[in-house]
Amino acid sequence: MKLLKLSKEKMLSNQAVITLVNHTIFQFGNSLSIIFINLYLWRLTNSLLINGLFNLIAIFSQAIITYSVGKVAKEKGRLTIYRYGIFLTALFYLCIILVQEDMVKYFYLFALMRGAAQSAYWLGYFTLAYEVSNNENRHRYLGWNQITTQSANLIGPAASGAIISMYAGLSGYVFVFTIAFIMFLIATIGSLKIKKETSHHKQYYMKYLPLIIKKKPNFLKVLIGWFVIGFPQGIISYVPPILLYTIFLEESTVGYLNVAFLSISIISSYIISRVANIQSTRKYLLYSAIGLMVSASFLFWEISVWTVVLFMSISHMFKPLQGNAYAAFYFKWVGMIPLKENFRMESVVLRETITNLGRGSGIIVFMIFSTEINPTTIPWVLIAVMSIQFLIPWLAKDK
Repeated sequence: MKLLKLSKEKMLSNQAVITLVNHTIFQFGNSLSIIFINLYLWRLTNSLLINGLFNLIAIFSQAIITYSVGKVAKEKGRLTIYRYGIFLTALFYLCIILVQEDMVKYFYLFALMRGAAQSAYWLGYFTLAYEVSNNENRHRYLGWNQITTQSANLIGPAASGAIISMYAGLSGYVFVFTIAFIMFLIATIGSLKIKKETSHHKQYYMKYLPLIIKKKPNFLKVLIGWFVIGFPQGIISYVPPILLYTIFLEESTVGYLNVAFLSISIISSYIISRVANIQSTRKYLLYSAIGLMVSASFLFWEISVWTVVLFMSISHMFKPLQGNAYAAFYFKWVGMIPLKENFRMESVVLRETITNLGRGSGIIVFMIFSTEINPTTIPWVLIAVMSIQFLIPWLAKDK
């Protein structure tokens, strides 16, 4: 089809491919374990409060650390901070393997470690993503980023769920965390194939942000958009897997259902990577807001298998559309502000810090109204945070 024919401008460079491959390895390790970290804590405590606090501390520490180390990252180089992120992630899982069930006693320290690891990794990776792509092929890069990430995420949870179900008690979790640790070691080696940047701009320009906003007032709205996007993400990161587990009481079922949800995301991401364009950003953001709102509305009937599955299926269809559209739009904005590419590290710091503040704020709202699995309050909280997504198209100003 002519519509799907790929132009030369959309082709990805060798460094872009290497970066995607290494990110896929990292994400596979992450996917083996990330939803089961929350289930591990749930099995140990049966407490939404502990799970909420773990995610809240991790997210807020990630936001604070990202903002604090931005200057160091620019001076030392994005590749260095990227490698630190992989190493700290490996260390996080090694510590879980060593302490096992005693993780509950120190869950706040593990949350802080996870926040630091995520901060370093995503700060480095998103800067790399900007550098190895351009306005012509960025939708394609981000689309393939979603495809490879979701493919890794598709295999990981299913494999983990099956492994955990084969073992009695919680020993299967420890085995899965061990495999994840090995994957992060492989990703560390893979990062050595990524070329070191040649930029001579080591000065940190965050102090010029007020002047940038004064010259480009709509840039502030664009930054606020990341807060709004992050608002439901913190809740969705841990609540749906717990809901599914309370219904099925089988980790393997949670893993297999995750395969189905991620398959939807992969198909959505592939279509986006082929046909999306930067000019239609606001339209994509409106469609995604409608889709996310509809997904949460099913939970008003009841908290059951079919409503939770519909919620997850529809939200996984529209999340890639929102994420890819806004990320490509944001990278375009970086090229329009006065400092342009010299502000790219700072722009990633702002994106990650503000998004995580939004995620943490969403968790706080959820914890205020739902400290347990409450079928009455959960739908209202989710529909409220999803409805806020209608602000995104309005915040996405082109100039």
